[in-house]
Amino acid sequence: MPADAAAVPRPATGLDESTPRFVDTAEGRVAYHEAGAGEPALVMLHGFSGHRDDFVGVLAALGERRRVLAPDLRGHGDSEAGPGASGWSFDQIVNDLIAFLDAMGLDRVDLLGHSMGGFVALRAVLRAPERVRSLVLMCTAPETPARLDPEGWRAGVAISGERGMDGFQPLAERAMRNDPSPGLAAWGDPDRYFAHHRRRHASMTPESYRELGTTLFESESMVERLPEVRVPTLVLVGAQDADWLPGADLFEQHLPNARRITIAGAEHHPHQENRAAFLEALESHLERVEQGDA
Repeated sequence: MPADAAAVPRPATGLDESTPRFVDTAEGRVAYHEAGAGEPALVMLHGFSGHRDDFVGVLAALGERRRVLAPDLRGHGDSEAGPGASGWSFDQIVNDLIAFLDAMGLDRVDLLGHSMGGFVALRAVLRAPERVRSLVLMCTAPETPARLDPEGWRAGVAISGERGMDGFQPLAERAMRNDPSPGLAAWGDPDRYFAHHRRRHASMTPESYRELGTTLFESESMVERLPEVRVPTLVLVGAQDADWLPGADLFEQHLPNARRITIAGAEHHPHQENRAAFLEALESHLERVEQGDA
């Protein structure tokens, strides 16, 4: 068990929000949320400008059958806010993940990566396949999607550099309210979503927003290495997630042991936008892996 896993109280907001736990690793301090018990554990990695709270709505259900952990990646949430020895690179974030697994005593895990978290998960299984029993790639890709427009991120970099993340967030929220994405309706009350969104942005710094975005948008394609991934893999994507559907196609075409599920009524966050379908798909995958049928 981690030497420093004390829960730190947070103000009650009435919203989906986890109480962080912390562990000191060889790469720095990691904040995480945890539920359930049993091995192998399921580790869930959030995307760019995300947070462990992205998964708080599904952790309890998943934790009924296994141990589930959702760490904050470097530069997000309550984990290390600055760069590591390898800067803000994917190599560094994979180092962080492996150090987290070591500190938590996790020899082999089922690994889920959402969006940019999928970039990390893919690189982790390529570097240390012995640490990953199965892989879940959700709304992600082996390369930066051609449809993913960096202009919004570049504007955010400029504004946050001048005004800080607190100055950037209201402008981003106003733009999203004026042009809501299809997936926003699944939240019911938009104010609930934007409260969650504010927590995510508030946990970043202008530097981490700028540098991790650069890492994402300038990332090297991993398509040619996909045949090296031998572990059972579930590819999940929202039917309305136009930017990331081509990435799911690439995984389906090039991963040797992949099964794809396209989730109806969901955009980029199926675990929030169609929770029942997400849980059914994930539980089916894990059951198949446990039975050796994947």
